[in-house]
Amino acid sequence: MVIIRRLAPSSLVLMSISDPTDRRYLKKLAMQLIQYKKYIGAALLCLWLSSCSKDFLNVQPNNFIPEERFYKTDEDAIQAVTAAYQPLQVIYNGAAWHLGDIMSDDTDLGGGGGGDGLETAELDNFSVTPFNPVVSLMWKQCYIGIFRANLVINKIPTITTISEPIRKRTVGEAYFLRAYYYYQLVRLFGKVPLITTVLTDAESRQVERAEINQIYDLIKQDLAKAANDLPNNYGGDDLGRATWGAAKGVLASVYLTLKDKPNAATTARQVIDAGIYHLNDNYGWNFDLLHENSDESLFEVQYRNGGEQWSDNGPGQKMNCFFAPRDQNVVQSEGYGWNIPTEDLVSKFERDGSGNIKDKRRPASMWMPGDKFGNYTQPDNLVGSPRGYNIRKYFVPASNTSGDGGGWSCALNVPVMRYSEVLLIYAEAAGPGAGKPYVDEVRARAGLDPLPAGLSDAAYLEKIYLERRVEFAFEMHRWYDLLRHPDPNYFINVMKASGKTNITAKHRFMPIPQGERDVNSRLTQNDGY
Repeated sequence: MVIIRRLAPSSLVLMSISDPTDRRYLKKLAMQLIQYKKYIGAALLCLWLSSCSKDFLNVQPNNFIPEERFYKTDEDAIQAVTAAYQPLQVIYNGAAWHLGDIMSDDTDLGGGGGGDGLETAELDNFSVTPFNPVVSLMWKQCYIGIFRANLVINKIPTITTISEPIRKRTVGEAYFLRAYYYYQLVRLFGKVPLITTVLTDAESRQVERAEINQIYDLIKQDLAKAANDLPNNYGGDDLGRATWGAAKGVLASVYLTLKDKPNAATTARQVIDAGIYHLNDNYGWNFDLLHENSDESLFEVQYRNGGEQWSDNGPGQKMNCFFAPRDQNVVQSEGYGWNIPTEDLVSKFERDGSGNIKDKRRPASMWMPGDKFGNYTQPDNLVGSPRGYNIRKYFVPASNTSGDGGGWSCALNVPVMRYSEVLLIYAEAAGPGAGKPYVDEVRARAGLDPLPAGLSDAAYLEKIYLERRVEFAFEMHRWYDLLRHPDPNYFINVMKASGKTNITAKHRFMPIPQGERDVNSRLTQNDGY
């Protein structure tokens, strides 16, 4: 449980937790907000990570430190910005894969059927309402992160007792994180409140939604500032923090989303030319405990073994349990089989002349019938997965209790941006002439031939989209790729072709959570909800 003693703006950052015990706790916590308003939130967190490469999030809790006594030392600044990373763990546990994967044509809801995962079924079937808890979690956790980043950005530069290198780095990290949270929000909700200072509770209840272009302007400015202040890499306990490459990589993605191909190409090329990053020899190493924070990783969400946490808010990730074959006990806590690959996605892996999949990415990406691990063999069909398909990317076997101690507590990090994405951003933005060698580099690792020469721009874009689909399968990118396509109806046409006939133009944006509108009457609703 994350404890926060100052949560202005409370209307934007109260957590969404399904566990009744946690709900009772949060109700009590909300009553304490007024009493503890003078205490700083960023210093009052228990954050987690495992192994020496994840120690930067191992911050011990401090209780009731008055604001005037905090922000005095380098360690204070580091703890404050570390707090701004923690919502990423919750987002990737409780929302990112529902929205990025299950809403797309890559996966469907599996599980046990009936009432299992009704909130996810709303997203899968495009019957989502303003009361959906997954949508609410994404909104609230992003604003928790923005609030904590704003504390650092507004406070740290004024403290003379903090060393200049730490001041520069921690503020750069905060700019990166604020930009990343807003990037999530603007793509999902469109117009959202744009907050760059630490607001009082009363002020937060009066904030209106900003225009989309204003939000993207701030994102680009923040990422530019972050890139200017962040180091190229870290070592020891700081491994996993945001770097220059992370800021540049996300900025290239932002430009591509905005259809600004020249700037997307220029920014991606800066990362390529820096020579810092390389593709791992083995694609599967990107999803392996022994190769976390590798030379291919620009940024990933850090997790550690939480030991039966049973919560989105714990230190470990739950994807290992939720994605594994249902009730097969190949992972700790049996496996839930919630996020099921579609037949259409499986058909996109290239095959040889005999019809066998030759793409080397498939075995590391998903289970198919007959796949083996030790004494386990994947069945032909499972509850929730009639074709016997399951996701394997976040797999840690049940025998590895240090990697997953049971519950929703897997220690395996989740990639946010990999070097292969930078290569494919450049390939797409630069076009078939200059860009083709870079998509071919990604394909070569997968054991595939180069793309044909002489493709038209339209055919080349189709190939890039296909390459992104298989390279980043189950990495929560696909929905956003559908949305940013040059054809504004592309996401509708693709999803209707996959059988999701409920989708309409309104689903470009998710509904503004009703709980937020209940406390802030100035928040308008997106069309159609």
